[in-house]
Amino acid sequence: MRQLVNKLLNKSGDAAKEVALATENNVPKPDDANKEEDGRDVTQEGETVTADSLPTTEELQKAPDTAVLLETLISRSIPKPEPDPTEPYLRSAQRCHIGAVRGRNEDSCLTFTAYTGGQEPLLPFGLYIVADGMGGHHAGHQASRMASRIVGERILTETYLPLIQQTRNGQAAAPSQPIQEVLVDAVAAANMALRNHEPDKDSGTTLTAVLIFGRRLYLAHVGDSRAYLLVDNTLHLLTTDHSYVRRLQDVGQLTVEEAAIHPNRNVLYRAVGQGEELEIDTFSRALPAQGKLLLCSDGLWGLVPDEVMQAIMEDARPLQAKADQLIDLGLQAGGHDNITAVLVEFSL
Repeated sequence: MRQLVNKLLNKSGDAAKEVALATENNVPKPDDANKEEDGRDVTQEGETVTADSLPTTEELQKAPDTAVLLETLISRSIPKPEPDPTEPYLRSAQRCHIGAVRGRNEDSCLTFTAYTGGQEPLLPFGLYIVADGMGGHHAGHQASRMASRIVGERILTETYLPLIQQTRNGQAAAPSQPIQEVLVDAVAAANMALRNHEPDKDSGTTLTAVLIFGRRLYLAHVGDSRAYLLVDNTLHLLTTDHSYVRRLQDVGQLTVEEAAIHPNRNVLYRAVGQGEELEIDTFSRALPAQGKLLLCSDGLWGLVPDEVMQAIMEDARPLQAKADQLIDLGLQAGGHDNITAVLVEFSL
């Protein structure tokens, strides 16, 4: 039995796909380019496999590992289509890990990547958010969860839903206000929601949100989570840390090395939920044709150097494998905080 299946696994291209489907459904194989005049089927190695030698459905059902053999046969025989290099795309991967020390994960993330196909597809659209609840404050995990979801809901309602809603003339509706204003209003709404949730409790979170729409990137940022853009072998930091040590660095009182080990390196002077009036950093820029984006909490960038993160982002492995490795490196470096990474790859 296994020898017969192995023969099939050695076949390639469309012929293998047809053989696999014919075997599974117990129907005769269709003619193909590899069939000789006498009706025999010849593999690329020259080994002949006749129709009589193929396992029937009854024989497969009697095999103890039928499901495994069939799944392996079909998955290995059918070639996966290559992506169309001319078609714009957004791809994302994420990992939100509790770390090696903390008893609770106070990080949150949200990813939304939309795809529409057909004659008139919409422009590529993706929303990516990382929030890090403030340790030592009341319910940091609730603050990060509430903020990320409120911001996500507000942005999608005001930007993406109008795009897919059809007007009476069949055209897509336009967003009701400029996208940058939508992001600011969304973060402000999250700030007020946290303030009003439990007014007598001290609660707060960082929040970094990136919206990609077509060839444009929009960003809203509060706290010390970060957003990086990798373009042409150069890693650009898009955000500024709203931390005590960053401010000391800006005025020349601390070096980068001193800031990394400073006892107050995790103290923030600006966070969502920490004041009625919240100053929100905003940023917008045109995107190149290709590139990668990384959003992460300080549990990653505080332990893994930028050059190491860049090397992983430039690696040719699948996006999720790279996100997993970033988290693994953070854990290997101590994992004393929660660790979140959101990776985005685009071709626009």
